[in-house]
Amino acid sequence: MNQSDKILLGREERALLIKEYLKDYKTVATLKANMPGSDKNSYLSYLVVNAFSFLISQLGCDKYLYNCNDDGPYLLFLFKEDIAQDLKRKTTHIEENHSLGRFVDIDVYNRIECLSRENKRRCFICDDLSINCMRTNKHSYEMIMAFLEKSVKDYYNEVLNEIIDFSIMSELNLEPKFGLVTPNSIGSHKDMNYQLMIKAKEAIKPRIIDMFFLTIEKKYDFNLIDTLKDIGKSAETDMFKATNGINCYKGLIFNLGIMISAYALKVSRYKPENIFDVATKFSQNLLKDYKFDSLSYGDVAYSKFGVTGVRGEALSGFANIKNGIGLINDLNAKDLLNLLVYYIIHVEDTTLLKRAKDIKFYHEVKEMFSNLDLNSGLDIVKLNDFCIANNLSFGGSADLLVVSVFLKKINNIGVNVFDRNNILNF
Repeated sequence: MNQSDKILLGREERALLIKEYLKDYKTVATLKANMPGSDKNSYLSYLVVNAFSFLISQLGCDKYLYNCNDDGPYLLFLFKEDIAQDLKRKTTHIEENHSLGRFVDIDVYNRIECLSRENKRRCFICDDLSINCMRTNKHSYEMIMAFLEKSVKDYYNEVLNEIIDFSIMSELNLEPKFGLVTPNSIGSHKDMNYQLMIKAKEAIKPRIIDMFFLTIEKKYDFNLIDTLKDIGKSAETDMFKATNGINCYKGLIFNLGIMISAYALKVSRYKPENIFDVATKFSQNLLKDYKFDSLSYGDVAYSKFGVTGVRGEALSGFANIKNGIGLINDLNAKDLLNLLVYYIIHVEDTTLLKRAKDIKFYHEVKEMFSNLDLNSGLDIVKLNDFCIANNLSFGGSADLLVVSVFLKKINNIGVNVFDRNNILNF
């Protein structure tokens, strides 16, 4: 069977599925990438579909299905009410106004028919009717694919840049913050300040986004892992150059690098695992050949006190994030502070241990946070002052707070990264 026949069978399979769902639902909408050529399952198809899965919540469907076959990945939106006419108007507007709208086909069905568009579709590249360009072969396949690829990558570059920036700044702007740098305090960091942290952020952002684009394009193997390591080292070099050798975000490069790579793998392929499962796989392979270094405080902390730090968190599949991320809903300052305190209590933070200089004092500090009344502004200020007076800080916990905000934001723009299943009940 050739690829064209496989694609046709995929379309028939989806059509039968729609017919079956219309027995129980009055309206069904389908969304798939409008992908030229025979490779309907390229990473571009998955990225396009993911970019529009915000419709799951926006359209208010009763249930959705995320699936794939030889005709590519697709979403089905299922509605108990007969809203086909209104839904067709809404989805046509999205196709015509979203920056990637010309790269998707959204079909709407009721129990009688598949509804037609009022306006004919426009070409990817020019503003002529697409049917005219197809009839005359106005644009080559290579030209169309190059335009599509650039458009999709530009979209994700812009979105990820905004989300990473928002995530880092959400942590950085939180105040007071128990010895960590804030807009109005250097906390316990005599070598850092707010402006320096922003310089470091700007230096590492492009490299972290590079990890995303590398992962979507490459086969998952140890060549990919080695290249990601190299990008991480480049991010560190760029950071140190921007900060004159001050380590502002080395731990964040590691943590966010793993998570954005796991996100890239999940949204550019059909991955039933949740993002924590994928991140665990990345972590295990990244750290497979790790060699302990007696000059590294993280390694000293592990060998002397059994404190695993950032590597232990990654190898656990970011278990503390998995357990704590539900504490933030609207990403307001109160929720973020609550989650930071949760991480300070639960995370094996080598930054704290190094500054505490004593394992007994390390655990005493954690106990103080366990007893902290988060509803008392005075208690929060007192504990913040105590941390600064004792030169304490919580870099590992702050890094996980940034990653948590990142995860909450990306989960709002695409398929559910936290869930293992493809059908969810609302």
